[in-house]
Amino acid sequence: MLFSKRAALMLLIIVVMGAFGTVYAASSGSFVFDYAGDAADNADGPQFDITLSGPTDDGGICDWVVMVMFDANGVVVDADPYCVNPGTGIGSDDGDYGAVFTSTSRPITYSLFDVDGAEASALVLISQSDPAYVAYLQANGTCLDEDYEDVSSDLTGLPSAAPFVVCGTAAVVGDVCNLAIPAGSVVGSAPLGAQVYYSPGNITNITLNPGTYIVVGQDSTETYYKVVLACQFLWVLKNTMEPSYLPPQNGTPLPTTIVN
Repeated sequence: MLFSKRAALMLLIIVVMGAFGTVYAASSGSFVFDYAGDAADNADGPQFDITLSGPTDDGGICDWVVMVMFDANGVVVDADPYCVNPGTGIGSDDGDYGAVFTSTSRPITYSLFDVDGAEASALVLISQSDPAYVAYLQANGTCLDEDYEDVSSDLTGLPSAAPFVVCGTAAVVGDVCNLAIPAGSVVGSAPLGAQVYYSPGNITNITLNPGTYIVVGQDSTETYYKVVLACQFLWVLKNTMEPSYLPPQNGTPLPTTIVN
C-alpha cells in the first residue's frame, strides 16, 4: 500500500504524541526501485519497495525509516518518513522527488535511513529543507541502503554528473575490501582533514578526518588527488594532502600520475 508524504508525516506526529518506551531499530534493510508499482507516476521518480531484516516496533506499530533524495549537486529534493509494518518488514512508497527543492542535476541519490522512536520524534521538529534534518539523520540514524535513479522524465535536460554520495558504495565483500589499488599509489597525510568530492568539482557532505590515506594520482587539472576512503575512490583538493613522514613512506612524494 502506498503512503503519501502527508499521511506518513501525520502518522509520525501521532507516534510522537504517544509515549516511547525502549527504542528499537531494524538490524538491516534494503530497497529496490519499482517502476511498475506506480507506473502512472514515474515522472518524478519511481516507487521504491523496502525490505527490513529484524524489524521492530518503534511505537505506533511502525518500524520508522526515512528516505532522503539528493540530486547530483547534493540538493535535498525530498525526505520521506515512512512506516514499515514491523510484522512483515515490507513496505512501499511513491518515491516522488521535488517536494523539498527542485532537482538541478541528475541522477537522484536515494538514501534509506532507519531511525528509532526517539529519533523519529526529534525529526518532526526539524524542517526537511533545513540542513539540520539530514545532519541529524547522519549523526543518529543508520543508513541501510543507497541507490541512484536517472531515467525518470523530470530529469530530462538536466546537467548530468556523478551521483552524490551519502552513505558510500564500498567494494566490500563481508569485511574484506576488494578495491584494486593501482600500482604507484602512495600513502599521504591529510594533517587537517579535507572536504571530500565524489569527482573533481562534485562535492559530497563527507569530510576526511586528519590522518593518512592512499593517494592514487591527480586529475587532469592537477587540482585534486584521487584517494581511497572506506574502500572506495574519492577526491580531495591537493592542497589538503602532503607526504607522510611516517615509516615506511618516510616522505615519499605523492604521485603525479593523471587518473580518471
